[in-house]
Amino acid sequence: MARAQSLPTCQNYVVNAQWGKLTVDTRRSNDGDPIGVISWAWFINVHADVPGRYDWTVFINSTAPEGPQWNVKDDNLHSAFRRYRDGVTRYNSGDVFHVEAAHAAGRNLYVTPLNRCRIP
Repeated sequence: MARAQSLPTCQNYVVNAQWGKLTVDTRRSNDGDPIGVISWAWFINVHADVPGRYDWTVFINSTAPEGPQWNVKDDNLHSAFRRYRDGVTRYNSGDVFHVEAAHAAGRNLYVTPLNRCRIP
């Protein structure tokens, strides 16, 4: 595994694929934490293939703090991963974030491109 210091940060992080892209960014939370939320989105450019079930798991330092999860969407998949949940800290600065997702659309199976970024 790559060392966290050598990874790009999760600010405006984009991984392009031939059929779309995955984006990851950090957001300020309501309590003033400057990186209290990691927002991520998965865009599939073939619009007819977008609706349907999406399955995903978020990883922090190669472990899954929650998941797998799924949702049926009629638009592209997007989600937010909060630093604090139910009194538990789920990530810290320097941790490595990545998401693995799959979406079956007719004869096509989409999976997220390889992605790993360092939380600032």
